[in-house]
Amino acid sequence: METTHTKSLNLQSSPVSARQAHLIRVLHKCYALLKLRLFWILCVTILVGLAYLIGDYYGPREIPLHEDRVWGLPCLRAKDLLVQEYDPDGNIWATRGMVTYRLSPGESKFVRQYRIPTGLSVFWFRNFSIVRRLTLRPECAEVFPMPNGDVCAMSAGRMWHRPARGGDFEKTLTLRHYGIGVGQGIRNAGLARLEDGTIMFGEYFLNRHRRSNVRLYASCDSGRTWQVAREFRPGQIRHIHAVQQDPYTQKAWICTGDRDPEAMVAWTEDAGKTLNPIGQGSPVWRVCQLVFTKTAVFWGTDTGDSVVRGIYRWDRETGDMTKLVDVPGKIFYAIRLAKGTIIMSTVAGARDDKNETTQLWVIADGEKVAKILAGTRASERKKAKLRFQRDQGGVSLCLTCLNHKEFNDGDLIIIAEQALRTATDRADLES
Repeated sequence: METTHTKSLNLQSSPVSARQAHLIRVLHKCYALLKLRLFWILCVTILVGLAYLIGDYYGPREIPLHEDRVWGLPCLRAKDLLVQEYDPDGNIWATRGMVTYRLSPGESKFVRQYRIPTGLSVFWFRNFSIVRRLTLRPECAEVFPMPNGDVCAMSAGRMWHRPARGGDFEKTLTLRHYGIGVGQGIRNAGLARLEDGTIMFGEYFLNRHRRSNVRLYASCDSGRTWQVAREFRPGQIRHIHAVQQDPYTQKAWICTGDRDPEAMVAWTEDAGKTLNPIGQGSPVWRVCQLVFTKTAVFWGTDTGDSVVRGIYRWDRETGDMTKLVDVPGKIFYAIRLAKGTIIMSTVAGARDDKNETTQLWVIADGEKVAKILAGTRASERKKAKLRFQRDQGGVSLCLTCLNHKEFNDGDLIIIAEQALRTATDRADLES
């Protein structure tokens, strides 16, 4: 009886088991198809990602300029380029990460030239724009093309040289102080080429405790080899802000900071062996970039002291210093254009400065001053800056917007000198 009852139960349950088996088979097929589809989706995603990273690594062959208006002024605008300098032939040089671009006179596109190496270091990842955006670090390299075609560059804490005939870059010097939490190595205005062909640069690093000496380097062979031209003892200065040549006297000028006893503006005629200060020992001499005219030297202060900060003029003949205007912020960048217009820019978000907006200050004829409200700091992790071309005497202002709410990070803007001069005849402009 038990056997018969068991068989009866099995016969009754067999149709249900068949349906379950069929359902299981269907589910297995769906699962297999889903796995296959996910596999191909993953493959396509990886291939697209690799294609993007490879393209991003090499950079576009050309980056076009577009006509635009900014701050009420006509301009040309390009994406994701960090301005470097005008060269004597009128080319504008810029970088996109580690890739160098050149805009030739009269052209409307920046054209890719060469890549600056990083060596075997973590800074190699700065070749990718996503890393630069996440770390808010578009200022990865300083590039210095030579009239003879050689190239001197700094990246990843190393100085590099590339001969005029082309080929690979060679490492010529390892900076002693560079990296995350250490410093950027060199400021954009801390690298200069003198009339006699000598290249000079000054060390710029955090040096918070003033335990390190600070060096001024010089090269007489386009950056192939370097010598220590001057060494400031520990505690004498914190770092070197600028090394520039006066185009009217051919003297090299050195600016140092940061505390009052460390702040100095001085000139030298022997590559830094002898320094001749025009002033030191107070925040008025804490300067990041000088501007030279035939009759005077101009600068903006890099200080949070609300009484001292401003734009100053030092008369070459009398040695008298005059404050032209109070400025609500620190000035990092300052240049003079071909027809004599002087432009300076403030930063936003400095540690000892509550200013959250950046401004352009335009000085025409050595006295008329106009302010252009430029933008607002975006991320609190970094300063907002308007970085200028390194050299003096360009036909236009070329700047890169960094960490602004109103601009994409790395927007490069070119404004003709005449357009800027009109700002001095108008009221303050706002973006």
